[in-house]
Amino acid sequence: MSGTEEDSLLIAFPAAGSGGTTMEQLEKAAALRGMGFLALPNPPSDEAVESGNWQRDCLARVSGALQADGGGPTLLAGHCMGGFSALRLRDELTAHTGRPAPVLLLNTPCPNGQGRIPTMSALTDDEIAEILAHEGFPQDLLDDEDVREEIAGRLRAEAKVADGLVRWLHTGGTVPDVLHILSTRGDFFIPPRYCVTWHERVPGEVHLTVADGGHAIDAPLAGLLERCVDAALAPNPTEIA
Repeated sequence: MSGTEEDSLLIAFPAAGSGGTTMEQLEKAAALRGMGFLALPNPPSDEAVESGNWQRDCLARVSGALQADGGGPTLLAGHCMGGFSALRLRDELTAHTGRPAPVLLLNTPCPNGQGRIPTMSALTDDEIAEILAHEGFPQDLLDDEDVREEIAGRLRAEAKVADGLVRWLHTGGTVPDVLHILSTRGDFFIPPRYCVTWHERVPGEVHLTVADGGHAIDAPLAGLLERCVDAALAPNPTEIA
């Protein structure tokens, strides 16, 4: 364990599609630090965010977890689209708990000057299949036209929600004074060049760690992920060695 209080909580949001190995590694990192772990869903629709239903549901789940774990420090971590969910919920979470909530983004791209990010919402089935194949998705499933259409349609729908979250960020949504980011060179869809510009959005410090790896954070990156978690939780954040 790294000295983190035993009643602390790591709140994690997945990438579009599924949690996969990234969520598994975050849960392991939390366990090694004696932290509680809470996986929260990305919003299912723009309406769920605009109505506040998604935020209220997330905060209710957080309240239950904090009561169970003693209400200690929290860390918001989000993978790709999940990073935007973490940023969107941060202000509500700090107001709800009365505690600061540092944020760790994992392969989450920064919006450009027009408020746009790389997104699957405008991609064809074949273009989405190419990205999935690069990340090791079973080719036999991608070769099945019906399966490919179903998967691509679901990812496009989630990507449109991510687009909405980014619009909020571009039109006045706030980001933390200090932001931690882990980006991987082998991410076919969101390489580091899409993450480095977060320094233009953050009023204070940006701690960007770049490493080899694909879109998902897997076991070979577990040690580096843990150091990013420790740095984000530190009272005086420092660069990752």
